[in-house]
Amino acid sequence: MSVDLKMGQKFSFEIVDKDIAARICRLDINGKKIETPILMPVYNPNKPLISIKELQDKFKSKIIMTNSYIILKNEALRENVLNQGIHRFLNFDGIVATDSGSYQLMEYGSVETTNKDIIEFQEKIGTDIGSFLDIPSLPDSYKPRAAEQLDITLQRAKEAINAKFLVNAGIQGSTYLDLRERAAKEIGKDFNIVAIGGIVPLMESYRFSKLVDIIITVKKNIPSNRVVHGFGLGHPMIFSLAISLGCDVFDSAAYAIFAQDNRYMTENSTKKLSELEYLPCNCPVCTKYDLELKELENEERVKQLATHNLYVSLEELNRVKQAIKENRLWEFISSRFRSHPMLLACFKMLKENAEWLSEYDSITKNSAFFYTGPESESRPEVINAKKRSEGVNSANRTEIYPFGSVPIEILDVYPFGSAVLLDEIEKPKQNVRDLFKIKGIMDYQFGSGAGDLIDNNVRIVRSRKTKRIRWIYSNKELIASVRAKDHFIIPKYSLAEKLLKKFKYPRLRIVIEDDAVPFVREGKSVFNKFVIDVDPELRCNDEVLIVDKNDSLLNIGTLVLAPKEIKDFKRGVAARVR
Repeated sequence: MSVDLKMGQKFSFEIVDKDIAARICRLDINGKKIETPILMPVYNPNKPLISIKELQDKFKSKIIMTNSYIILKNEALRENVLNQGIHRFLNFDGIVATDSGSYQLMEYGSVETTNKDIIEFQEKIGTDIGSFLDIPSLPDSYKPRAAEQLDITLQRAKEAINAKFLVNAGIQGSTYLDLRERAAKEIGKDFNIVAIGGIVPLMESYRFSKLVDIIITVKKNIPSNRVVHGFGLGHPMIFSLAISLGCDVFDSAAYAIFAQDNRYMTENSTKKLSELEYLPCNCPVCTKYDLELKELENEERVKQLATHNLYVSLEELNRVKQAIKENRLWEFISSRFRSHPMLLACFKMLKENAEWLSEYDSITKNSAFFYTGPESESRPEVINAKKRSEGVNSANRTEIYPFGSVPIEILDVYPFGSAVLLDEIEKPKQNVRDLFKIKGIMDYQFGSGAGDLIDNNVRIVRSRKTKRIRWIYSNKELIASVRAKDHFIIPKYSLAEKLLKKFKYPRLRIVIEDDAVPFVREGKSVFNKFVIDVDPELRCNDEVLIVDKNDSLLNIGTLVLAPKEIKDFKRGVAARVR
């Protein structure tokens, strides 16, 4: 996605990697590039615990958040920032995001500014990402009051549409999902960054299931190319959950607030410093001070504790991103969920939304499928595999938990072939003729009846080294290869033509604009901005038929994104062509 904003601002957002509904993206705002998921440390100019220089040098921060309302209400601060601009005042050349005072509004019930004034003030100080004065409703607040507050928030959103900065648009509605849905639809229509607000009290009270409900409701009702900000979700114990559902940006004042209360963050809990007899961390602070941290003078102790808390937060974020890269995010969140009983209860919410998650997940992955417990029944891979295996023409099936009844012909295919199950569960070993395996895989991968396209007289060749099926010939013509890592079939042009004739539009297809046709014929990748249509039943990493407007086959490729993402994003690769 790449768009021109008001006053010449530039914005682009592009997915580069994904797992479940999580994504690693490139975000470019006015030439300032960052990678999401990302954490914005909150910098309080009245009470700075960690300096801007330290944020840049120690933590490599490329984006920070500060509060424009706090600056506005401090006369000396206000004049300095107005004279210098926010970047020069902070001596920070990265992306600066500013809050509008909504948190103070939630805490104290009122603020001494108006929506119009705070928007204009953020414009004057040159913020990159600003906010309007949305009204957070507390969880379970009186619904008519929450609806009234949402009406005001949506009206204020309209007043911010022409702001001279990228708007971080608050989505409110308390714990009422119908209000959240309405807010998401209206806000998501007009703004590139949406902030799910009013959720900090849910995190603080460990109501993680309700938090999941709200995030999923918002995600289902906004275009998939919106940057999603989990407002105030600054504790590392929640990162993996929120990111797996599609959140991209987090702000953290928690690292400083907890330090002021002598609280020590870990990746899955918060401890009183006085309660610790060992420091379970090797960050520079813990390595230098160890338990002597407790004995420091108050001001220095708070600073060092804040520094540790931020190190832990950023370290956890990197763990999550690495899990996305390795396609093992489910295993990662399974381990994190077991750190708290209220997090473990979130598996019920994921099960209830398994179909939605399965639309975004990849049909095949680079990592093995690890069975982690009963919650594996609702994994996106299981949902997709069950649905596809139903279309395989087979008289011989075997029960494999958690996949159910699986045709024996496709037991080598991902996720069945790479599944690492409990010790007491053994995958059956079956002797199946190679021809029947190929026909079964065709049905599984492309749809019921695809196996009929493989003649009974084809020649199937195995790898001398691995002994796995690798090539399929019809007479002397190579019509398909079989990928070693997952046993998926990669059709050549002649087999792709048969698939095109067998399945009616739009099955198995991605349709592109005329301008892209000559490039795709040459083997260039398909970019999102040139896609007209795509089969909604396809999944990321599926083999796809690339056609023009007349449904003529141009080439064969591998889908890089989910169909919904391809339709929403206008930047990035939709399908890689061989």
